[in-house]
Amino acid sequence: MAFLLADLVDTPHLRLTVRAGARGLDRPVFWAQTSDLDEPWSWLAGGELLMKNGRTLPDSATGQAALIRSLAENGICGVVIGLDASSPRLAPSAVALADELGFPVLQVPYSVGFAAIGRAVAGGAGSDDSRRIAVTERVYQVIRQSVGRSGAENALRQLGREVACRLAVLDAATGEVALDSSDPVPEGLRQALTAEISARGGAVPGVLHVLVDETRALAVEVPDEEPTVLVAYDFRASPPDVVQLQHLASAMAVLLAQQNVRREHDRRIGAEVLASLCDGRLTGAESARLLTDRGLQPGGSVLAAVSGGSPTAERHLHVSLGRRQVPHLLLRRGAALYALVSVGEGPLATLRHRVGEAAAIGVSDVLGHPRRGPAAAREALWAMRAAESTADRTAHYGDATMLSVLRDTEEAQVVVDRVLGSLMTYDATHSSDMVATLDAYLRCDRSWVRTASATGLHRQTVVYRMQRVEDITGRRLADTATIAEFWLALRAKDLLSPAGSASAMSFPSGSGRHRHDHH
Repeated sequence: MAFLLADLVDTPHLRLTVRAGARGLDRPVFWAQTSDLDEPWSWLAGGELLMKNGRTLPDSATGQAALIRSLAENGICGVVIGLDASSPRLAPSAVALADELGFPVLQVPYSVGFAAIGRAVAGGAGSDDSRRIAVTERVYQVIRQSVGRSGAENALRQLGREVACRLAVLDAATGEVALDSSDPVPEGLRQALTAEISARGGAVPGVLHVLVDETRALAVEVPDEEPTVLVAYDFRASPPDVVQLQHLASAMAVLLAQQNVRREHDRRIGAEVLASLCDGRLTGAESARLLTDRGLQPGGSVLAAVSGGSPTAERHLHVSLGRRQVPHLLLRRGAALYALVSVGEGPLATLRHRVGEAAAIGVSDVLGHPRRGPAAAREALWAMRAAESTADRTAHYGDATMLSVLRDTEEAQVVVDRVLGSLMTYDATHSSDMVATLDAYLRCDRSWVRTASATGLHRQTVVYRMQRVEDITGRRLADTATIAEFWLALRAKDLLSPAGSASAMSFPSGSGRHRHDHH
């Protein structure tokens, strides 16, 4: 039989008096909790009796009414105010609101400690402890069974039956399903949940209370690589208490860890497929099926190359894209991260969001057929280089820029041979680095100091090498046309280099508008 607030009031030695909300005394009380926080309900699940020091009660009638309304809306069964000489008077409007809501406001004299009330509640509700313990044991039994059979297909529904409500494991930022076996929540609840978390700057308190059309839901944080919450809603009786929610969150972390292990295995296999694509080893009749099996249509996919992204975000990128239902393949090669994704702003926007605003992203033309993989890798790499000097840090190979001047490798080779041929021959003959130094010099906006810093050379060595470049090529670096030719030829040389090779990626940028090409 449930222990009611009326039973607590009828306990003589507690000397509790009912100040307001008497018609709510038939509410069951499961726990008594002290808190003087501004939002105590953010650490309570509902059904608790809040015990509050009188001196921390708001002085104003408006503040008292706001506290009472928030406690009632978030499922707290009542509040006990400890009276002392500093306690403000409870305003008549606050009393009227508590009576209207049927929210019990109890007062206790200074001589009675909160510990006595807590012990009385614990003793009265003690018959419910065995049920909590049994539920907790069953929670971990379900997890053990799930781990034993390497799957979580029915675990979430079983746990929901144990605590008499529906459970969902969601991405904290989007509200989308994070655990494959979880069902999505109603759209109204999803929007309200993400709005609450966004308003808190992405932070999730001990218990987040969400109210949608007078229907309550509780959300708690789940430990995982990506921000994740467990949502309990559609309660068939009283909601789970804080302890039960914490146990459930720990159980969800185990299930997510299982899922992440499987996804990491998928990522490794996907990296092998993408490596084969970039190296030109996917050419047979079955090559397209390898991509379509992973949700990627060759005729509707592009290859993106990324540099300068957040290492932490990159480690979690596979999980993050998977949560957002973005089919993809990922491959780290040299200083570039390659991602094969579907054509469209959605996948690229998700990729941008996860790698950060500072990263440079280059996007190839549409793949079309797996045999075009090596060309797509060169296009993405070249576009990534161009993105380093754009305002939004993104470039598409097919845009109407200098990237579209050379539409195939044959044209690129002609430009390289004509403009850089003599310089490359000189480097090969003398084991020098004239081409690389010229590249760094132009990337550093022709600054001797920044070029010297970027290449590790003495400033005078840079000056000497640029003079030799002019002598060898017969072109003057003071001429705008010469600079344009050199820049185009160097980028064409990047296009012809093996994707992610050291020759294509080794020199950093020293200018303020560019970022380094290596982490």
